[in-house]
Amino acid sequence: MVRAKRKESDFTEILKTVPLFASCTKKELSSVAAVAKDVHFSEGHVICREGDTGIGLHVVVEGETKVQIGGRTKRRLGPGAFFGEIALLDGGPRTATVIAETQVRTISIVAWDFRTALKANTTLTLKLLEEVCRRARSANSAQND
Repeated sequence: MVRAKRKESDFTEILKTVPLFASCTKKELSSVAAVAKDVHFSEGHVICREGDTGIGLHVVVEGETKVQIGGRTKRRLGPGAFFGEIALLDGGPRTATVIAETQVRTISIVAWDFRTALKANTTLTLKLLEEVCRRARSANSAQND
């Protein structure tokens, strides 16, 4: 039991670095951390594939990944990076393929567990909607420049 509490606390610390959760309180982050899982991927494993239905968010804790779009490597992601935040909210198709270049450990949240946490915490839901709107405005502004 102590181990699980420590893990949830560790997850909370990691999740607060994700911009989607930046305005969340410790209590709100704890409710998200409660549904997060510690996931390990072996070198070469395709974590998500471009065009496939997205099922959740991954925050890289250890290891290195490469991000490919249209079969071309666009960037690499290491500890602290995250991907899948849009899929966490809408379950739409993945916009890129992410492959483990080394052994990779992530904190991962699947959409159906996340939705349960959102239903139980309306202030968390409102904060996430506000952040998504902020990001949409920022993206629209960048397109108009």
